[in-house]
Amino acid sequence: MITRRHFGSLLGGLLASMTLARRTQGDASPPPRLILVMQNNGTQQANFWPYEGFTSPILEPILSQPSLASRTTVVRGLQLLHDRFGTSGNDHDIGFARLFSGAPLISVAGEPWGGGPSVDQLVAQKWDTDSLALAVLASEFEPHPKPGFHNRRSFSYLAPGVQKIPTVNPFDAYTRFFATASRSDEAAAQLARRKSALDVASGDLRDLRARVGSAERDKLDAHATSIRQLESSLRTLMQTPQCKPPPVPFDYRARPDLLVSSDEAIPALVDSMVDLLAATMGCGLARVGSLQLGYGGGKWMFGWEGIGINMHDELAHRDTSDEGDDPDVTAKLVTINRYYANVVARLAGALAAIPESDGSTALDHTLIVWGNELGRGDHSLDNIPVVLVGGPLAGATSRGKLVDGGVQPFQRLGCTILRSMGIEANGFGDSPSCGPILGL
Repeated sequence: MITRRHFGSLLGGLLASMTLARRTQGDASPPPRLILVMQNNGTQQANFWPYEGFTSPILEPILSQPSLASRTTVVRGLQLLHDRFGTSGNDHDIGFARLFSGAPLISVAGEPWGGGPSVDQLVAQKWDTDSLALAVLASEFEPHPKPGFHNRRSFSYLAPGVQKIPTVNPFDAYTRFFATASRSDEAAAQLARRKSALDVASGDLRDLRARVGSAERDKLDAHATSIRQLESSLRTLMQTPQCKPPPVPFDYRARPDLLVSSDEAIPALVDSMVDLLAATMGCGLARVGSLQLGYGGGKWMFGWEGIGINMHDELAHRDTSDEGDDPDVTAKLVTINRYYANVVARLAGALAAIPESDGSTALDHTLIVWGNELGRGDHSLDNIPVVLVGGPLAGATSRGKLVDGGVQPFQRLGCTILRSMGIEANGFGDSPSCGPILGL
């Protein structure tokens, strides 16, 4: 005799195994994913923030695409404090290490390092997974790393003073995720594991059905139908590739200078990194990723955009007011920051082109957070530009708008990200009760 309590216990265990089978098969709603994008040297304030019609000269590559604009939220008012926390760091170091960690700087061998884990690593640790950290650190004007600036090699931190070292050769990341044994062999092995999980669930249902009354049998029959639907999906899946690998990137071991002391390959490197991020997320091979566009205070020349001068010293540092002081400097900064917007648009578009099992797209389940180490290039830490694309986004009543809740602590960004990833948080970093971004 099976009591109702015993039946509930057995059915609960069976449902757990079926849930595992669904997740293994990929038929359940896809899990949330997170990508952080870090830019350096601030933005041109007057040309960044959207105005009537939700448009701006810098963000036009994103906002001109209705499918992306409707999934975009621009956050204004986040402020970082001008405080070196007893280190030798300047405002680049403060913004670079603190924006996504929320923690004060600490001194490591005299250098200003991040004082706590960054939000991407907190999420990865909570999910018990590794992250895909990518960076383009090449610089023709000032190669990196250089003595005294190892703290600017990565904005992603595993713990205080412990960086998540990014991959700089995209071929290495490609090899890690895609250039393994035969993909057909891998797919067959995965399908076998999934079919095994469903077979176990079906067998448990049959055994349990013979031991319960008619009311309980009706419930079990409904679950058996669900399993048959899963089996049908498996048969379809056996004939369909699970994901599309990215193009094979150039192996820069043949030209290591292009990863260190040259700007020549930067556009190709960035494109390869974007392809890798989209593919690993879309294929379910990673759930947390980051893309670092240059190191803190970097000095790209932007020759591919027709500029060809050290943007840090000759442009960013000369932008000393929100409206801009020199029309030529302003125009060049708009061009440079539009390039970054194009990168984010390319990443979002690639994710939007990847279908998910529930009829949505990879972008619908991936939150892209595009941040900046400065608000303005002359070391201003006011109005740090932040763009959120995709989803989910905790607390958002609508997308496709500028959120301006006035001056608010930047730690609210980290709190919002954690909540969006399903992780309970009232604060972030050294602000344990700041709450999420106001105005969402």
